[in-house]
Amino acid sequence: MKFCEDNDTFCKEQHGFTRGKSCLTNLLETLENWTRSLDEGYGLDMVYLDYKKAFDSVPHRRLLLLEKLKGLGIKGKLLQWLENFLTLRTMIVGIRGTFSLIQLVLSGVPQGSVLAPLLYLMFVNELPFWIKSEMRMFADDTKVWCRIKEEKELQEDLDKLSSWSGIWQLKFNAEKCQVMHIGHSCSTDYYMTGGLSGKTKLESVQEERELGVLIRSDLKSVSQCNKSAATARVLEW
Repeated sequence: MKFCEDNDTFCKEQHGFTRGKSCLTNLLETLENWTRSLDEGYGLDMVYLDYKKAFDSVPHRRLLLLEKLKGLGIKGKLLQWLENFLTLRTMIVGIRGTFSLIQLVLSGVPQGSVLAPLLYLMFVNELPFWIKSEMRMFADDTKVWCRIKEEKELQEDLDKLSSWSGIWQLKFNAEKCQVMHIGHSCSTDYYMTGGLSGKTKLESVQEERELGVLIRSDLKSVSQCNKSAATARVLEW
């Protein structure tokens, strides 16, 4: 982690598990950007991205051998140590005293380990450089947005992210990705590659929980305030 901090390894869009950043900084930066655009008379289209079992899906070989870690300056004995840490892990499933055969685990960062979030951040670190639209991330919680005059650019960026997903085998769950039209009523449709139909139309939502806070398409805090007030009343009672 010190090596990453000293070498400014992580992209500025990443707020998860990094020094000086948090859920709060992510939300503050995002809302500042959105309200500024609305004040300037622009609506926004924003897409919440959802991965398929993100921490369990990171392919070991692509993380270790296809220049991911090497490109970040990780090499020599440290790279070899990380390879030994990740590879040749096995798993077995037991149900009511009956057990499966032992299988090699070929993907995923070990849950509960100190290294798991750090390795995940390294794997997705390049994601913002693939697109032109704004993006903010908190580990695997990712959102991307643009002003409505650039909606074609947003669809192009979603296509690029789908291409990245295919190359690096970290799949998006297209059925759970959602779009929110902020500050305007124009309902442009957006699509992502993936899902049962091959190309999935993203569901449009008016409200979504993000990092523990309810975000509405009009950016008013009514829902969050009502929820907090209701919780306070229950605690007082």
